[in-house]
Amino acid sequence: MSDKYLKINSSTEYNKNGSVKAYQSIIYHIKLDKTVKVRNRDYSLYIQKFNDEKENLKKEYSVVKKNRDIRNFIEKAVKLHIFAYKESKVDYDKYVLSVINKELKSLPSEPQYDKIIEPIKPNKESEKYIFNAKWYHKLFGMIESKQKLLDSEFENDIKLFEKAILTNKNKKLKFDESILEYNNRRNNISQRLKNMYRNYSEVKDEKDVVKYLKNIIVERFKFNNLFSDLEFDINFDKSDRTAVINFRFPLESEFPKAKEYKYVKSRKEIKETLIKEKDRNELIKNTYYSLYIAVAIEIFKVDIENIVNALVLNGFYKGIDKRTGKSFEACIMTSKIESTEFQDLNFNNINPRDTFKYFSGKGIPDASNITEVQPIRFSEKSKFKIIDSDSVLVNLSAETNLAIDWQDFETLIKDVFELEFREQDIEIKNTQLSNDGGIDVVAFNKNPYTGGIIVLQAKRYTNTVTPEPVRALKGSMDEHKAIRGILVTTSDFGGSSREFASQHNITLINGEMLIDLFKKHNYNFHIDLEQAKLQNKQ
Repeated sequence: MSDKYLKINSSTEYNKNGSVKAYQSIIYHIKLDKTVKVRNRDYSLYIQKFNDEKENLKKEYSVVKKNRDIRNFIEKAVKLHIFAYKESKVDYDKYVLSVINKELKSLPSEPQYDKIIEPIKPNKESEKYIFNAKWYHKLFGMIESKQKLLDSEFENDIKLFEKAILTNKNKKLKFDESILEYNNRRNNISQRLKNMYRNYSEVKDEKDVVKYLKNIIVERFKFNNLFSDLEFDINFDKSDRTAVINFRFPLESEFPKAKEYKYVKSRKEIKETLIKEKDRNELIKNTYYSLYIAVAIEIFKVDIENIVNALVLNGFYKGIDKRTGKSFEACIMTSKIESTEFQDLNFNNINPRDTFKYFSGKGIPDASNITEVQPIRFSEKSKFKIIDSDSVLVNLSAETNLAIDWQDFETLIKDVFELEFREQDIEIKNTQLSNDGGIDVVAFNKNPYTGGIIVLQAKRYTNTVTPEPVRALKGSMDEHKAIRGILVTTSDFGGSSREFASQHNITLINGEMLIDLFKKHNYNFHIDLEQAKLQNKQ
C-alpha cells in the first residue's frame, strides 16, 4: 500500500556522553487523523515496530474507507431518483461546449519563434558595419582587412536575419494553419450538434429524435457515480410520439456483499461481516426501483423541446440462472409513462416502488427470484433491415399456384398476414431480400400490454421441411426477443419439427393451412408441388 497519506517525523535522542538513548518516530496518518509514536533503543527492533505501525495505520484506514464507501453506496443507491430530480434540465450550449472540449482537447499553442539578432534588417550603411579607422590603422595598412571583417559580419548577420525571418514565417504559417484547422473542426462539431438539435426539435424523422436522445442521455448521468456505465437502446414512434427505451440494470456483482469491515490488530487481519442475503436482495430491489424512476426523470429532462409525449421504459436484468449456471437476460420492469403526468410529480416525496405501480408498471426486480415480464412495447425495430414492398396479392389470379418465385412468396406472406392482423394494431414489414438473420417478415404488435415482435420465415419448399429451419427460427426469436415465431411453407413439416415448435412458441403453417388462410380472406389459390418441381428443373 502507498505511503502517500503518511507524515513521518524521525529523531535520534542522545545521552550527554553521546551514546544513543533511543530511536524514535512519530507517524501521522492524514486521512485517518491518527498519530502513533514508535520508540526503541535497539535499532532492529525499532525498525520492525516502525514498519508494523505503518502497516497497521494503512489497514485501519482501508477498513475506514471500505466502511465509508459501503455507507455511501447504501445511502445513495436508493435515492438516485432524488439526485436525478435535483439536476437541472439540459443546457444544450454547455453540452455542445463539452463535446467540443472532449473532441478537440486544447487550442494550439503559439510557437517559440527564433530570436532575431536585430529587430530590423541589417543595414550595411550603419556604423556597426563601417570601420572607424585610426591613424595607426593607416600606418600599418590595417583598414582594408578590418573592413573585410565587418563586411563578413554583415553578410553573416544578413543570413541569420533572413533565416530567422523565414523560419518564423514558416512557424507562423503552420500555427495559423493549425488555428484555422482547429476553428474549422470546432465549427463543424458545433454545426453538427446544431443540426442534430434542429432535426430533433422539428421531428423530421424518427431516427433524428433517437440520435439526439442517444447522444445526450449518456452524458446526463453525472449525478450518478455508482452506475455510470448504463446501456440504452432507444426507439421513437413518430405517430404517437412515444419513446421506447430499453436499459440494462447494473449487475448484481456491483452491489456490496460486506456489511462492515473490522481490523483485528492482534491478528493483523481484516474481518468481514457479510450483509444478510435477504437484506442485500432488498437493497438491490430498492435500488432498481429508484434507478428506474431516475432514468425516466433524466429522459424527460433531456427532451428539452417536449417532443416525447409518452415513455415506454423497459429495464433488463442480466445474471446467472442458478438452476442451469448459464447467463441470461430478461426484462424485469416495464411501464408506460405519460410525460405531463410524470413531470408533475414531486420526486422528493415519492416512494419509487409506489410510483412505478402508479404508472401500471409490471414486474418486480427481486434478485432472489427473477421473473421475466413481456416489455410493454419494443425498441427493436431499428435492428431489422426493413424494406417497403409492393403488394403481390393484388396481381394474382384465382388459378395461381402458390409455389411461386421465392421473392414474391415472401411478399405474399406479408400480404396475407396484413389481412389476418388488420383488426389489431400490428405493423407487418418485409426484410431485405438478402434475409435478416433468417427472417423474411417481421410483425410489430403495438398493443401496450400484449404486444411485441413476431418473426416469420417463408419457405417455398417442394419437399418436407427439415428441423433445421425451425431451430434457426428459434435462434432468431432469441436474438430479437420475439414473443412468437411463425414458419410458413408450401410443403409440410415432419414430426420432430412439430415437436420442437410446440415447445418454443413457434407456429407452423403448412401448404394446406396456407390455402385455408387465403380462403378465409376470399382468395382461392392452390398449391401444386409437382408443377413447381418441374419448373425448378427447367
